[in-house]
Amino acid sequence: MIRHFGVLIPSTNTTVEIEYNRFLPPSLQVHVGRLGKAVNTPFSPSRDEDIEYQSRMLGTAQVEVVCLAQTSASLFDDDYDAAAKQRMTEGAGVPSLTSAEAIGQAGHYHQSGCAVGHAGGDEHQRPAVGPRTSARTDAGGIAFGGGLMR
Repeated sequence: MIRHFGVLIPSTNTTVEIEYNRFLPPSLQVHVGRLGKAVNTPFSPSRDEDIEYQSRMLGTAQVEVVCLAQTSASLFDDDYDAAAKQRMTEGAGVPSLTSAEAIGQAGHYHQSGCAVGHAGGDEHQRPAVGPRTSARTDAGGIAFGGGLMR
C-alpha cells in the first residue's frame, strides 16, 4: 500500500522535492505544493493565502499529513507554527506539522538517547540561526513553535 503525504515548500526552494524523490521508499509518495513569499526578503514566511490554497489542493490528493518545509518561517513569530498548522489542517482536512517542529522532535529524540547515529559537531552546542533564535537559546534550549529542544 502506498502512503501519500503533502509538503508545502517556498517557490524558490529547488532542492526539497528532488531530495524526497531520491530517498523515499516505494511505499511513500510525496505531493508538493509551492508557496509564494509574503515579502521579498530572504527567509521570510510564505503567503497565508498560498498555504490555505495549496493545503486544499493537497487534500484533494487524499494525503494523510501535510508538512510545511520552511524552517526559517518559524523564527519570525512565536505563534507562526500554530497558525500555519491550523491553515494546513483546515485546508487539507488532515494533521499537519512544520519542519521546525520535526527538528525539535528529532532533537528531543536524539537527546533522549534513542538516536542511532550522530551527524557530527558538538552535541551541546546551541546554534544561533538569527537574532530571534539566539535570544531564545538562553533559556536552556531552542524553542520552536511551542516546543522546546534541549
